[in-house]
This record gives sequence, C-alpha cells and structure tokens, in this order.
Amino acid sequence: MTAAALSALLSHWMRRPFQLVTLIVGLALATALWSGVQAINAEARSSYDRAAGAVGGGGLDDLVASDGGGISVATYVALRRAGWQVSPIVEGWIAAEGGRVRLLGLDPLTAPPQTAAATEALSDDPGAFFATGSQILAAPETARRLSRPDLPDVEAVAGLAPGLAFADIAVAQELLEQPDRLSRLVVLPDQPKSRPPLAEIAPGLERRTPAMQGDLARLTDSFHLNLTAFGLLSFAVGLFIVHGAVGLAFEQRRPVFRTLRALGLSARRLVAIVALELLVFALIAGLIGVVLGYLISAALLPDVAATLRGLYGATVEGTLTLELWWWAAGLVIAVAGTAVASASSLVKLARLPALAPAQPRAWARASAGMRRLQLLASLGLAAAAAVLAL
Repeated sequence: MTAAALSALLSHWMRRPFQLVTLIVGLALATALWSGVQAINAEARSSYDRAAGAVGGGGLDDLVASDGGGISVATYVALRRAGWQVSPIVEGWIAAEGGRVRLLGLDPLTAPPQTAAATEALSDDPGAFFATGSQILAAPETARRLSRPDLPDVEAVAGLAPGLAFADIAVAQELLEQPDRLSRLVVLPDQPKSRPPLAEIAPGLERRTPAMQGDLARLTDSFHLNLTAFGLLSFAVGLFIVHGAVGLAFEQRRPVFRTLRALGLSARRLVAIVALELLVFALIAGLIGVVLGYLISAALLPDVAATLRGLYGATVEGTLTLELWWWAAGLVIAVAGTAVASASSLVKLARLPALAPAQPRAWARASAGMRRLQLLASLGLAAAAAVLAL
C-alpha cells in the first residue's frame, strides 16, 4: 500500500515537471546563496584567527611604546639582560600585487614556540632565513602576490596565516625602512620571578593584554552581518517559492489524497509518505545548492578579500577551504527550509477527515486556522521589529 501510494503521489510531478523544477530550483538557489555567504564569512573569520595567532598564538601580552612610537633595540637588549623573556617584532606594510601585504619581522630563536613561521624558519635551512635580504616566508596565495623584483626570495609555506609575510628582523627593518626600531615585544609565558619591574628598566613602555588589542573580527562584524542578512533574505525569498510550489501541489492533489484515504491509507502514513517525498526533494536540491554555493563563494571570495583588505586592512586568503561541516550545514538548512515551507500544508493534511481533502470548502476551512496563526505571528514579528528599532 505504501509503495502504491508513493507511486500515485509521484505521478503528479511527472505530469507537471515544471512545478518540480520550480521546487528544486527555488530551494537550490536559496541554499546556494545562504551557504555561499556563510562559507565566505567562515573563511574570513578563520583568516582573522590565524592572523591574530601568527605570533604567540594571539594570547600573549605585548610591550608597546606609551607614545605610540617604536621601541629601540637598546631597550630590548636592556630588558633581556634584566631577565625579561621577550621576543622582538617589527611590522609594517609592503606593496604587493592586488594590494598591500603585512610584513612581520621576527627572531625565530626567541619567538614563542607555537609560532608557525619561526618553526618553519628553523626546520629546513636556518641560514637562508637569517642571511640578510635572503628569504621571506608566506602562505602560497600571499607568496604569489609578492612577485616584485626588488624583494628577497619568497618561499611559499602552507599553513601560515594568509596575507602575512615573515622575515628576519634585519630584513624587515630594511624593507620597512625602520633601522634600529622595533614595533613591539611579545612577552613569553614563562618569566623569572626575580626580574625587576618594567618601570625600572623601560619606563617608556606599557604592557598590553590581548583584551586591549584591536580585535579585527569585531571591527568587521558589521560587514559580515550585512552579508549574513543578504544571505538570509535570499534564503527567505527562495522559501516563498518553495512554499508556493508545495501549496499548489497539495491543492492539485486533493483528489488523490481523498482516494488514498478512502482506500484505507491512514492519515499518519499519508503525511509520512508526503514528508518523505519532500525530504528526498530537499536533499537533491540541497546537494545542488551546496555545489552552487561553493562556486558562488569561490568566485566572490577574492573580491570580498580585496574589499576587507582595502577597508579594514584585514588579511583574508583569496582561496576557499572546503570542509565537511559546510556540506552538512547546507543539507541541514535545505531540509529545515523545506520543513518550514511545507509545514502548514502537512498540518492541514493531517487534520482533515478521510473524505474532506476533495471538498474545496473543507480545505478552505482548514486553511483559515493556519491563516489566523500566520496573522498572529506577523503581528508578533512587527512588534518585535518596533521594539528592536527603538
């Protein structure tokens, strides 16, 4: 009985293939735009985290000049001799193809152990990294942008933070034209208890905790919020298309519902069969939408990265990393969207008596309750919008 009922229900889509195409395309486009926007936001935030943790894992304190200027090498030497375990950093921007690249000069011998660039510099050929003007380390995408003939050799290293280039302190000072100046000092986690206070050794410096440092993710939150709102709006428009296609299909299949109920098919089983049918369509549309979302996000990510780099100085890699959770999230959102779009039709089908689906007036009375519920929900949303606006 179940197989026969499923065959009878599927025959509707064979007679009206345009409705099926509308349903699949509407849901696929909604899923594509939503998942594409989420992929772009996730890749950008991942890049922020990797950039923040490029030196010291992003959780170590810094010593910076109180007046906002640089730190002299003599001050750094005095701190080290006094027992302060600090690592020097020189940072600035250098011109590159497609925009600027942030250059970090570091000392691999004193850098925090979790610093990827320092580990790479000491692993293969330390001499090439330390030799003045000899080598710069960067992620593959960033290395391709650093193709200027006046720059030292650039080595592409997978796993480094995007949009950042790493060099020895001396090389960075020369490229940034900052001789004898350091940008900041990273305070290592293990400090001797007998070290003198900072004010005695370097009164012109102050200690800056990670909470006081500029959080790029917070700075770009409004940009990503706008992208999320655009994706949500696109998804909502796609769900209206799905809702219309599903509602029309239910209206046209009322005689089929009546016949199946008259032949002894229970309301619970009929609803389950229809839900299974919609689930299959949702999974098909979700797979198509995820593929389209990947293509959309991969095409737009370089432009988004350029925009973030130009507006906020954010370092975002122009390539998209495909992860399993992203595919799963796209399928889940497709199934959830289909459930929301078809919920009212399924509820009406479950509540109608056996022979009522073929009676237009009975179907209209069943729809009236759902319309009242929708009216109350719309009033509630309007009130919530007014409160949020105030």
